[in-house]
Amino acid sequence: MMDECSALKMMKPLTLRDGGRMNPVNIGDLFVLSPYNGAEIKISEWSLDVGGLVQRPSKFSYTDLIGSFTEIHEFATLECVINEAGGKMVGTALWSGVALRNILSDVGVEPGSIEILFKAADGLSNVITLEEGFKPQTLLAYKMNGRPLPIDNGFPLRLVVPGFYGFKWRKWLTGIEATGEKFIPPQDLENPPKAKRLVLTTKLLRPSGEQTVPEGPYSIVGASWGSEVGIERVDVSVDGGVNWEKAEIIWKPQTPHAWTLWELLWEPLGGGDYTVTARATDKKGRTQSMIRSEPYPSGLAGLDRARVIVR
Repeated sequence: MMDECSALKMMKPLTLRDGGRMNPVNIGDLFVLSPYNGAEIKISEWSLDVGGLVQRPSKFSYTDLIGSFTEIHEFATLECVINEAGGKMVGTALWSGVALRNILSDVGVEPGSIEILFKAADGLSNVITLEEGFKPQTLLAYKMNGRPLPIDNGFPLRLVVPGFYGFKWRKWLTGIEATGEKFIPPQDLENPPKAKRLVLTTKLLRPSGEQTVPEGPYSIVGASWGSEVGIERVDVSVDGGVNWEKAEIIWKPQTPHAWTLWELLWEPLGGGDYTVTARATDKKGRTQSMIRSEPYPSGLAGLDRARVIVR
């Protein structure tokens, strides 16, 4: 777990080898899939109720959470389970808040508990295992990139479960319960997602879609994520996957749960059409699947591709 000073330093924009710049945690705006449409959440009236199979049921105000628990920080990539290869429903942020395990320790979880149920102001709920709840990177976040959570990103409090798809990251939290039985969220009864953990994935940031560029050096940049052990290397192809060249890692946070940024300075051999793609390999030697599939309900598979016309 990194300290705030180190984390904020890592948020500064990177300078690419062709002179371009990008911020690891601010490449486009973080997507919003379910904007809040409920009643106004007044922080003076809001509280987090923690109960169920616990020894000391408790109610925490916003001030309690900020003032009574150590604030911790975690870079983590948030992705929607319906995101497609190269899709926009993914982003990385610096999340700050209370370690969930500190809350659970404070209330004293009973031995018979197996899951933690989260209730939210939008009426939806979800669960994680007790084991996940006690991992140090699982947060109840009240800040995103150093500022209070925007309402559509979960204000005043959201669950951050690094390594899992976004449907596990319950927003607008109002209550937590330790339970001794398996719980299936009502929204998952008819068509439950099969994938919960992120799949090893790469997204091209530049180029994207179809681009026309002049002859000369061109910086290919992308992001790779979805491994619980971290990204080891990324290979790039400019001929649709026939030949591959190793990219340079330009930003890798201490945690494996945030995307790794990479760059390849490419010198086209001449004018014409090129198909750019990339694939990641993690520290266990697993390389992402090249076989394209529908993302839902089993998680994304396949390589992102872009067409580059050199003139």
